[in-house]
Amino acid sequence: MKFFSLVFAVLFCLFSTAYAGDPEFGGQCALGMAEGQKHATDCSVLWVGPDDKIYCFANQTAKQKFLQAPKENLTRAQAFWEDPENLKKLIRRE
Repeated sequence: MKFFSLVFAVLFCLFSTAYAGDPEFGGQCALGMAEGQKHATDCSVLWVGPDDKIYCFANQTAKQKFLQAPKENLTRAQAFWEDPENLKKLIRRE
């Protein structure tokens, strides 16, 4: 077990700079943003998206729900982040 912890620590040190930076949406829960709500998080549950950006979640359940349709949820969350009215317009078009 200690071997795997050591390996993880080494890998984290090597690759952590690839994902260094501020999380998207100011650390708000990405699922909450996709649903039109702001929920502050401590970013203890996160996901690195296909765009190499960090997305935070309020909990593991929120992350799992978000990942059921990541592309659509990212589109919705981004729309809400830019302007909450954008999300309402996007939902009406769907």
